[in-house]
Amino acid sequence: MTLNIFFFLLGSHVLGDAIFTSYRLAVLKRSQRLSDQVLAISYHSSVHALFAGLLLLILGRLWLKGALLVLAIHFSIDFLRCRVEMRLFGPGRIHVKRSELIAWISGNSGDQEKMHMSKLWPWFLIHFMDQGAHLGSLYGIALVV
Repeated sequence: MTLNIFFFLLGSHVLGDAIFTSYRLAVLKRSQRLSDQVLAISYHSSVHALFAGLLLLILGRLWLKGALLVLAIHFSIDFLRCRVEMRLFGPGRIHVKRSELIAWISGNSGDQEKMHMSKLWPWFLIHFMDQGAHLGSLYGIALVV
């Protein structure tokens, strides 16, 4: 049952990150003003918590506990990631946009200089550590709900 819960939580994570996150929100999460950044990450984490709570409710699990855990942990992970990215790449900007990544993967990158692997590796490292932390936390939440 833990794996089923984990995959439902993973689905909610994809919804929150891929479908219900805008470019503007992603930039605001990296705002130089701490209050704007906290508000944006709180909103983003709340969307994740809402989807997780709904899916856990459908499964008849401890939906409130799961939603609150997703809210707190997702906020912490994203806050840390955004602070690291701001320090490395500057505030208020996205180093690699989703559209740029898709173009790079498909071999149609318009900015070969920016998308050169020697410049991308810090972003990839941050991204994989961020997503790994999210996956690990979702599995941990699946174990306790």
